[in-house]
Amino acid sequence: MAFVQPLQSNPRPGGRGLPAIGFLLLVQVAIELAVLGYDLSHSGLHYLPIALGVPVDAQYWVPAPVSFTGYDTALVLTLLVLAFGAVNGRRWARPGAVAVLAVNGYCSATALITAFVNYGEGLLHQGTAWTLLTASLVVDIVIALVVVLLAAAGREQSAPALSPYPPPYAPAPSAPASYAPAPAAPAPAPGAWGAPGQPAAPTGYWPPQPPAGTPGAGYGFPPPPPAPPVQPPAQPPVPPSV
Repeated sequence: MAFVQPLQSNPRPGGRGLPAIGFLLLVQVAIELAVLGYDLSHSGLHYLPIALGVPVDAQYWVPAPVSFTGYDTALVLTLLVLAFGAVNGRRWARPGAVAVLAVNGYCSATALITAFVNYGEGLLHQGTAWTLLTASLVVDIVIALVVVLLAAAGREQSAPALSPYPPPYAPAPSAPASYAPAPAAPAPAPGAWGAPGQPAAPTGYWPPQPPAGTPGAGYGFPPPPPAPPVQPPAQPPVPPSV
């Protein structure tokens, strides 16, 4: 039975850096969900309409340097789609991640500046929760910058994947092989053809020679066939005497 080698999955060309981008997208999703958890812990399920972008009574709004709104809901869904594409090596996930995280990083930078303008130094004295929420804005900016760098470094085409099957012939050597000179022929014995003082060996076909002392020896002709033995003539029968 012939053995067939199974096909191997080759990496997609131009997919460098996509797994790292997918991981950072999932980290950004985790940060968004953590902010949503903080808002739900203060207002309960009444905060869900605000998280979906539906206007409700302002009494359920949670005062904080950052909140989860309808923008963040759309952001989380987009990040999940891009993360799935990046993990599976889809090249369209790279420009999509750069565009989405660049917008989110810009919004986080403006929110961070606004928080320092409104609260000043008292922003860091509002408690641990406010400090972590403010730090999440800084993490958003850092993630956006890192994704841009990874996308720029991964635009270079990856090396072509090797075929899972062996080539039908051996590859040619990269450098010409060195060949040793052939050994010199041994000198002919004295008195033989080609020896000093002797004629060169004749070329072409040379028929086999009969042994010395036989007819035809030394002329290149085969010996004559042997003659049959001579038989004595038959004697007529002697008639009987009378």
